[in-house]
Amino acid sequence: MPGTASLRASLALATALLFVHAGAPAAAASAQVSVEVPAGKTKTVRLRKLPRGAVIGVAVVASGKLRIALVSAIQLRSKKPEALFRGALERRLSFRVVIPESSDYYLVLDNRRGTEPVKTTATISAQKGAEKPSRPPPAKDGKMNETRAATRPQA
Repeated sequence: MPGTASLRASLALATALLFVHAGAPAAAASAQVSVEVPAGKTKTVRLRKLPRGAVIGVAVVASGKLRIALVSAIQLRSKKPEALFRGALERRLSFRVVIPESSDYYLVLDNRRGTEPVKTTATISAQKGAEKPSRPPPAKDGKMNETRAATRPQA
């Protein structure tokens, strides 16, 4: 995004996410980052190499109004990025998402409509997701098992 400065989330979060991804005993990890977003600008916090299926919780406390988005690196480069989460806050906002694909993600703090700088503190937590994604029903003879309701012919 033009006009955005990229900040790295703390080393603690990156290290913790590696443990979560690798299946180490740590089932959850969190980190906190403080950012001042100038009036008329945006700032981003990069969350590196989030694994597919991880549950990410974000809690933002701010000194004023902001728009917030969580966007994958792939979407951020597209002409019309689609955010995994989008919202607005006046003082506080929290949300949780499940990461759909392994990638870098960006927490976008948008103060382009603001006339004053906004101080923010974002607490980001990562939790290991389900061990295995849900699978479709087993196939039989190369065809999916399915149940269909019997229909009666109309008279």
